[in-house]
Amino acid sequence: MTQTPMVGVGMPAALHLEAFGREINDAFGHLPYLVGSAAVGKQWRDVDVRLILPDDEFDALFPAHPRPSHQDGRWGLICAAISELARQRTGLPIDFQIQRASWANDRYPRPCVRLALGIHDRNGQ
Repeated sequence: MTQTPMVGVGMPAALHLEAFGREINDAFGHLPYLVGSAAVGKQWRDVDVRLILPDDEFDALFPAHPRPSHQDGRWGLICAAISELARQRTGLPIDFQIQRASWANDRYPRPCVRLALGIHDRNGQ
């Protein structure tokens, strides 16, 4: 699969970010995406990574919230914990969020830059 390179994070951070993407895929069964400014350039404050789940899977994880916010304790804790794990694994200031597919697609309609993480093995293949 060919895709646009991760221009904003550089090497070897891109390798660590890919490995983190594989871990998320192993845990949730879906690839996370690099989005935002780090996906398109080298000027970024943090590195936005989004796991976009099908609505039914999202609702099973967060049943009480149609669109969770930072005030949602479960959603906030899970996102903060994974963000910190990603920071430790990659050395990058990761902002990780889990989003419901319908909400993410409505809010950020395509075309937008969503670079799948974790599709390459350790050799970049």
